[in-house]
Amino acid sequence: MGTMDPAKTIGFMKEVEKFKTCLRTCRTTAPGRAESDAEHSWHLALFLILLKDELSDLDFERVLHLALIHDLPEIYAGDANPYRGDLSTKESDEAEAAEKLFSLLPRETGRRLGRIFREYAEQATPEARAVKAADKLMPLVQNLCTNREYSSYRELEVKVEEVEEYMGPFFRSEGIIKDLYLLLLKESRDGGVFHRPGPAEDNGEEKD
Repeated sequence: MGTMDPAKTIGFMKEVEKFKTCLRTCRTTAPGRAESDAEHSWHLALFLILLKDELSDLDFERVLHLALIHDLPEIYAGDANPYRGDLSTKESDEAEAAEKLFSLLPRETGRRLGRIFREYAEQATPEARAVKAADKLMPLVQNLCTNREYSSYRELEVKVEEVEEYMGPFFRSEGIIKDLYLLLLKESRDGGVFHRPGPAEDNGEEKD
């Protein structure tokens, strides 16, 4: 017999239902509807399943745990856009939120999920780094899906140079995830996903 506490487990599941309502800057292909953190995490986990054979040196059960848990604290901390959001307290806000959320579980289960979240936050293992890199690809995928009507990069006036500067450190190692990054970056650049400044902006003038 395990040590699961049925009441606490069900209570936790009710609480994390809120994950479905945590909205991101990206939109879905349903007109005007924002993507939720839950949808993003599912999309990421499925993406990693498709890459399993290419990531055979990793503990794949741990990879999926990281993918599904890494954003859960945003239930309380919210999602911060890396280009235009306030990231000054992101790390501490999410650590505090993780402690609050996982404390709802039986002690040992809560500690286990807390360790998984910290592993991701600290980028302490190859599994955490692979999930982080794959996670960074998802906005490119999502914006390519909605590009005809909407791009969060265009909405926030994020240029391709900003994306390359931000994303570069996550793709220093050669491998399938870097290959996919370069493929998605090219498709996004060619497809007009990123903000393209007008002549006034190129000359350093402010827009009206």
